[in-house]
Amino acid sequence: MKRLNDGIKWTMAAVLLAGITAVPAFAEKTTPATGKNSAVPAVPRAIPDLLPYHKFDPPKSKLFDISKLTISGDLRVRPEFRNNLTFGAAKNNTFIVQQWARLGFNYSISPDVTFFLQGQHSKNWGVNAPDGVGGGPDANGTNGTIFARQAFMLVRNFLVPNLTIKAGRQLVVWGNHRMFGHFDWNNVGWSHDGLTANYKLSKSTTLELGWLRTAERNCRSVTGGNCILNSTASNPATDATDDGNVVFVRAPMKVAGVVLEPTYIWHDGGTGGMINAPRPANQSRHTLGGRAVKKFAAGSARIDATIEGYYQFGEIGQGANAAGGPKNLDIEAFAFHIDGGVTLPVPMQPRLSAEFNTASGDKDPNDGKFQSFDQLYPTNHIHFGYMDRMSWKNMNHLAFGLQMRPNADSHFEVTGHLFQRQEATDGVYHAGQTEFLAPNASTDSTEVGEEVDVVYTHFFTPGNHVAWQIGGGVFLPGQFIDDLRGGNASEQSWGYTQLWVNF
Repeated sequence: MKRLNDGIKWTMAAVLLAGITAVPAFAEKTTPATGKNSAVPAVPRAIPDLLPYHKFDPPKSKLFDISKLTISGDLRVRPEFRNNLTFGAAKNNTFIVQQWARLGFNYSISPDVTFFLQGQHSKNWGVNAPDGVGGGPDANGTNGTIFARQAFMLVRNFLVPNLTIKAGRQLVVWGNHRMFGHFDWNNVGWSHDGLTANYKLSKSTTLELGWLRTAERNCRSVTGGNCILNSTASNPATDATDDGNVVFVRAPMKVAGVVLEPTYIWHDGGTGGMINAPRPANQSRHTLGGRAVKKFAAGSARIDATIEGYYQFGEIGQGANAAGGPKNLDIEAFAFHIDGGVTLPVPMQPRLSAEFNTASGDKDPNDGKFQSFDQLYPTNHIHFGYMDRMSWKNMNHLAFGLQMRPNADSHFEVTGHLFQRQEATDGVYHAGQTEFLAPNASTDSTEVGEEVDVVYTHFFTPGNHVAWQIGGGVFLPGQFIDDLRGGNASEQSWGYTQLWVNF
């Protein structure tokens, strides 16, 4: 055995020595391979080493061209108040000042290859403590204020003409933001890690595909660097394959003047906890549907109409993060939207609009079905009242609005909303899709309330690079909220002003 070990030891030493003496020869070879050089050594980082790692002094790139670099930026500051958060007799008020600043760097390596990095500083004024330490969270619970909002590479004509891929952290925005939006009203907004692709099928049709990773859960807890899978019957352990994913296929097209956006989405949640949380983790949900938009002239007036709807099916489990537990409920959910508007050919270009929204809620928690719609990553602030009291889940919503341009540099709108729960056995979900008013056995009313919003925007400088906005709303509680508050519910009011600059 000793002789065998010595043989292995000396053999390894000989191989290492040969490798060391061969390094200069390998170093002389070029990357990538050419027709005269097919024996190129492996590149340590698996790409052509055009800019090698430095040993001491950092390298100066010969590839950089300042003319290919563009810089973009955004800065917004918004004071905001809300009175009577709970609709109760005892007032619960809040006042915050939110700020974000973004700086983006876009470098075109070639006409077909682009690198983009956008950093963001997100802050609530006066909040310096980490999450849960006397000041509340920064950056939506990240315990930080500076992070990458976008960081991706974009390659056009990838392998074949007309195929574009985007890999990395990116925004995913569809149509009017009802399923995917940037959510820029929020002080952080949505961004996604993943791979998306667009293939131009024809002048009027594009095929879009994507895989987004929404959660990485390799273990339930980490102790001493070890993954602990402490499973119990009520709290099954999360295994290394229980990750959050979204996979989608879309085909936006224009047919006979109508914009059509047929869509299929599969996701397993990955970010929520309990079954009534946003995007609960223990599910396999399929979504089929899409959006249709038509705009046309009627005399001198302009008319627009939109229809959007989805049906969801699949399986879901009842436990909190019960990745190892059974998906013991069948998903049967839907959502539907229709709106229309007419812009009149008179001064200030007034547009009169109306819309209706509905989305299913869970009828019976004991019937083996789960019927609450899952809205994924929308920008709900622009849809169901600016006070953000509703999302597209267990709701019926009717709205009427007036939008106008007092002059070329301003915009004014006033909108009225009527809200109902679709199912008395399910709760009310705010714009973040979290349940904030749970069903109660003391009332079976579905009347949630009414809201009126008013917003004015003024644009400065050519190109609208600077703007100021002021807005507010009042929410009048309906019978459901009044019953929850013992017949003493009172109205909630809200308002803000914001100034932003972008370039």
